[in-house]
Amino acid sequence: MASLLYDSISPNTGDWAIGIAVAQELARHGVAPVEVLSPFEPVDARDELVVVGGGDLIRPVGDPFYDRFRVQGPAVLNAAGVWPDADRLDHLKEYRLVSARTSAEVDHLRSVVPDAQLLPDTTMTLESEHFAIEGLPTGEPVVGIHVVPHTLQLSPELVEAVDAIDRPKVFIPFTHYNYDDSFMDALPFDRSRAITLPRLTPLQLHSVIGQMSYVVVSSLHATLFAYAQHVPFVTVEQRKVRDFLADRGLTDWIFSDDHSLRDALARVEEEPPALSALVAEDRAAVREAFARIASFVSTEDGGRAGGSPVVPVPPSPAAADSPRPVIVLAAEQREEALRNRDHLIAANTRVSAALRAANADTHAELAATAEELAGAQHHIAGLENHVRGLQSEISQVRAALEQTLDRRLRRLARRGRSAARSIVGRSKATDR
Repeated sequence: MASLLYDSISPNTGDWAIGIAVAQELARHGVAPVEVLSPFEPVDARDELVVVGGGDLIRPVGDPFYDRFRVQGPAVLNAAGVWPDADRLDHLKEYRLVSARTSAEVDHLRSVVPDAQLLPDTTMTLESEHFAIEGLPTGEPVVGIHVVPHTLQLSPELVEAVDAIDRPKVFIPFTHYNYDDSFMDALPFDRSRAITLPRLTPLQLHSVIGQMSYVVVSSLHATLFAYAQHVPFVTVEQRKVRDFLADRGLTDWIFSDDHSLRDALARVEEEPPALSALVAEDRAAVREAFARIASFVSTEDGGRAGGSPVVPVPPSPAAADSPRPVIVLAAEQREEALRNRDHLIAANTRVSAALRAANADTHAELAATAEELAGAQHHIAGLENHVRGLQSEISQVRAALEQTLDRRLRRLARRGRSAARSIVGRSKATDR
């Protein structure tokens, strides 16, 4: 028998997909069914194999929820996300297998468990049935779009960049916990050639992303869903995304501002990344690790009897210990607050776009004025050159006139002197 402990409470597509992928992978290795353990109940790994994670579970001590994943006993830590400041990890020394999803996270674990293993996220081997997207164009490449407030914060011209993609688009709500469907609906995208999907299950989302020509996404697992199915991606800057892609030399497909987004979109159209070899290596690593994990299950308790796989179904958040009315009220208040946030952000986006357009018009007018001024300056420079030419010609004429006048004056002077001598000569002759 094997049990799985992961964040099955939060409405997080990535966490739920991990639970499904782990159950699928254990079933492939003969371990089924898999029991999903509640994070709100005590867990002891001494009586059965407990697979903890993955997901972003290893954090500093003190979080009342995530501390519940610090299982005692010979458990398995499966491709977990590890925070850089995670502390007090001595309980991992007792584990049968300790793994993290990126080199940076493994290095942190190895300070306590030297043989901690680098293991890709289990969703690398996730399998899903085809989900038909109603209205999806046939025979034409389609681009998937998933954005959240963080994306718009880094790229204020996000809407213009997405609208500039000259392909049909599918807007894909993925991170349901932050109401990204509301946020994307509120943004002023051009939807003339677009489909907007409702909230879908992890397996449906996996299938949807697999049908895209490429995707622009804002989530680690949306990135992983694309990568694992050889779908090119452009993904927003996040530490855990960068760490994962850095291990594979794919950080060029991360954007962090308007310029890098437009650059990545241009490149993904012209020369998308080659993913096949990288994905094959990651899938093989997951399969090999789960073959080892399955070997930890004793055949004596019937845990490897080859039963039918059971896909974990995440419970509703209302399944927690708090009274249902309080949880429902809190959820409704949170949703209303987030929707109000989305509309404010969208309004700000529209105003910002209008300001950018007005600014562009002003720049165009200034450029036209500058061009006219440059033309006038060129004309003035030409006039100045012409004046200088005239001045030079005048100087030359003046010099010529002065030379002519000087010659004439000298001739007149000579004639005057000759005349004077002649008169003097005649006067002397008369006197004699």
